[in-house]
Amino acid sequence: MKQRIIGCVVAGLLASAPVLAADGVKIGYVDVRAVVLESKAGQQHKTEMEKFVKDKQTDLKKEEDKLKTLQQTLEKEMLTLTEAQKQDKQRGFQEKVQTFQKTAQEAERDLRQKDTDYTNKALEEIRKIITEVAKEEKIGLMLGKTEMSVLYADDGMDLTAKVIKKYDSRPAAKK
Repeated sequence: MKQRIIGCVVAGLLASAPVLAADGVKIGYVDVRAVVLESKAGQQHKTEMEKFVKDKQTDLKKEEDKLKTLQQTLEKEMLTLTEAQKQDKQRGFQEKVQTFQKTAQEAERDLRQKDTDYTNKALEEIRKIITEVAKEEKIGLMLGKTEMSVLYADDGMDLTAKVIKKYDSRPAAKK
């Protein structure tokens, strides 16, 4: 439904483009997703996230190996333990498994939170830069390029590269 509404708005804008162009209004678009992913900051974020994931996977693999070893040891001991001792050992093992699962879930949650924080911060800066580029280029209407919002546009209307260049050149990107 939302995409249908966006499609209608875009179709209306494109239909009125000759009228807007006649009045001297320029239209441009930016692929914000490309700016987020292809900019220096986006590439750095991707590298940091890959390292974060690798580190967490290594830690989780170590814990998983410990649990497997403990499970094998318990299976061997089960033959010689009393029923009460078996239940106690199994309960302790289950607690360790639950702790492992919680740790894995927390790592996944941390990963999503880091990604969300980066994206929100980046989008805030990118919106400002888009506004600057639109003013510099004297663009009267700036659209966001997605699969459904810009069905066709002349390459000259695509300002994504200019936004990436300006985003990369800001002081925070040079870290």
